This record gives sequence, C-alpha cells and structure tokens, in this order.
Amino acid sequence: MKYDVVIIGSGTGGYPGAVYLAQHGFKVAVVEEKLIGGECTNWGCVPSKALYQVAEAVKTVEKVKGQASYRWGDVVNWAKSIVEETREGIKYLLEASGVEVLNGKGVLKTPRQVIVYEDGSKRELETDKIVLALGTDPSQLPHVKFDGEGILSNREALFMSEKPSSILIIGGGVIGVEMANVFSKNGVEVTVVEIMDHILPFTDKDVAQALKTYLAGNGVRIREKTSVEAVEKSGDKYTVKLSNGESLTVDKILIATGRVPKTKGIGLEETGVSLDKKGYVIVNDECRTSVENIYATGDVAGGPQLAHKAILESVAVAKKIAGRESFKLDYRLVPITIFTGLEVASIGYTEKELSAMGIKYVKVRLPIYYLAAVKIKGGRNAFVKILLDEKGEKVFGIQVVSPNASEVISAYLPMYLGKLSMNEASSIPYPHLTVSESLRDIAEYLLGEPVHFIKK
Repeated sequence: MKYDVVIIGSGTGGYPGAVYLAQHGFKVAVVEEKLIGGECTNWGCVPSKALYQVAEAVKTVEKVKGQASYRWGDVVNWAKSIVEETREGIKYLLEASGVEVLNGKGVLKTPRQVIVYEDGSKRELETDKIVLALGTDPSQLPHVKFDGEGILSNREALFMSEKPSSILIIGGGVIGVEMANVFSKNGVEVTVVEIMDHILPFTDKDVAQALKTYLAGNGVRIREKTSVEAVEKSGDKYTVKLSNGESLTVDKILIATGRVPKTKGIGLEETGVSLDKKGYVIVNDECRTSVENIYATGDVAGGPQLAHKAILESVAVAKKIAGRESFKLDYRLVPITIFTGLEVASIGYTEKELSAMGIKYVKVRLPIYYLAAVKIKGGRNAFVKILLDEKGEKVFGIQVVSPNASEVISAYLPMYLGKLSMNEASSIPYPHLTVSESLRDIAEYLLGEPVHFIKK
C-alpha cells in the first residue's frame, strides 16, 4: 500500500500531525503498537491528573476536619474511564479525518518502506515521508528491575486495584514528586529517595526546597543524596537498604528514574537514522533526522519530555511536509509544569542555567501567600521568581511555585516573550480571586509602585 506519509506512533507527537496532513489532502497511515494516544493518554498525563484531582479533593475535605469516604478501586476505575474517553476521542479524530490506523509494530526496511508486524503477519507500506513518534519507556535500575508485582513503573502504579499502605519512590523528578503527592494525600506512607543534591535536580534549589517542605508537610519522607543499595522481597513486602544506612519495609516500589527511547529493533540505524549516546533520534531545528525524508517528534527526539512540546513538533512537521508556512519551536518557551498541590511551573532559564552560562542577572522573588486564592488552597510557601537582565528590561526566566501554577504560567508567557510590558501588566484586570493577580502585583512592584507589598 502506498501512502504520502507514514507516522509511527499515535501519541501527542504523532496524531496531531496525522490529522493536519489528512485534512490537507494527504494519504496518511498511523502505525500504533499498543494503544491509541500513546504514553500521555494511557499511562501518563491523563490518568495521573485524574488521580491528582481526587488527591486534592481529599486534602480539601481534611482541611475542614472532615473525612473523605471512597473506595480506591472506584477511584482507579474513574481514572480509567477518563483515559478511555480521551483515547476514543483521539481515535475519532483520526478516523473522521481519514487517517488509516494500523495496529502493529512499525519497522523501517528502507527510508521509504515500513513493515508493520502484528500477530505473526506483516504488511509492507510504501511512503514518501516517515515521522517517528516512537515515545519512550520507563527506565529501571541495574539492580532493581520491574517484577510485575510490587516493583512498578508509572504504568502499573497508576492503576493498582488496591491502595498500598506504604510505597518507596526511587527518583525525585517530576513523576516521583507527582506520585508522592497523590499517594500521600490518599493516606499512603511515602518515602522518596533522590540520588542528587535535591529533588527536582533540574530546578533551582529554592524551588525544590519549597516543594520539599510542602510534601513533608503532607507526610512524605524525602531522602536526598541517597540511593538504593539492595532490595529483597519477603512475602508480599520489600525490604530496602539505602546508602544512608536506613532500612525500610514497604508494600510497593515505584521506579521513577527517567525514560529510555523506544528506538531499538525498528531498523533506524540500518536505515541511516542517527541516534545519540542515549538512543534518542538526532534531529535538526525542523525535527528532520539524518535521513532527508524522515522526521522525529516528541519524546524520542529528545528535549523536554512534555506533551505540549510534542503536539507542536507534530504540527510543525506536518506543515513542513504539506508545504505550508511552518514554525520552529522555541524550547525555552515550553512551560515545565509539575502538578503537586503546591505546583511548579517555569519558562525560560533557571538561575542554575544562567550562572553556568556566565550571564549576569537580577532576581526578583516575591512571596504570594498574601493572595486569598493561594491561602484557600494552602500554598503557604508560594512565590513567583522573575530573572531579569541587569537593566531590568529583558526577562530571562519566570518560575511560579503556587497552587494553580500550571494554569497561571500561561499568563506570564507574553511577559517572557517581551510582548507585555510591566506598565501594561500593571493595568490589566486579572480576575479576583485567582493566582493570576500575582502578575499585576509583581509588575507594580517592579515599577516601584506596589499596592500589596511593602517595598523596603
């Protein structure tokens, strides 16, 4: 069968481009080995945020000395229903747009041929262009491996039929802290082990410290500069020896130490597609690989492993293939968002990055607990940090640590882009009661005319 474009992978790096191309008259096939929607829909963003909403609701009830009554199995089934509904929505988009969805494993035979293997049969596709939206898999440790029972990845941990009484989370990155927040607020005894100096090692220390304090306030035990030395199973529990000398016994272990690209055994190297040392596909600023007619998008192409980044890459490549005016994604503009009650969101550069590059900057860091919207949601350690050039004219980076930071960061994007001046921001009627009011207040502060701060 001959196609204009074959896209391997139906996740956020695949389906948006497929829909765009099909709607512009291209004959498109999407090859999916597992479930439509990929990691984000089935095992990542969607189910984790469903559980997150329940966790925050439970915490809200407890604030007023109430007690939430629910069955964990019902919570998981509800999350599954959201996943299924989202997956069906993507499937409808593809089918209604005229995209042919093929189930099976896609393997490159040549730069213009893809073999789809399914249940012992194979089907050969001819194509002008190929887009690799392969995604990633959870990584494991050399001495601690997934066992399908109690040593889990995010894929299993999100859908446990029974709530454990205790869990060890190995890795204090985004997945680790998000899951720590969800489980601790649902009454699970949580320990997080992070080998680096602090959790969220890619962030500035003040950001990590604020979240550490928040999680600890919800009962999470955090061990930094610590690793797992040994794990031994005893009955239905696991005994874990840590490098700091501690030993603990837990019901479950979640390995959240990163991801590995799904680039092995699909003919990439044989076809001439270059990979980096970690196995990610090497691309240029147009997402083109070392083979002219092959592109790569989403997590497998490296960079921030975020769905909103993958969606834009997918659309940008589709426009390029379609001969339309496309765009190049500014990766500093891609917000990093962490959903942990006291949420973390950032755009641009961190202090760490600016210091490493030798760039001088001015830091303005203001607490925003004075906002009633923040008080209501318990964000006692909330703050906004803006990094400016020495003249105070150019914004290098913005970090928001607050309830609803994942939503509020969008209001800060125009400021980072230089399309919203402090004067303009100071006169915009951001709605009350919302955390977005912080933008107006900070603009007033930087202009030397604060209303809600005492400037000393």
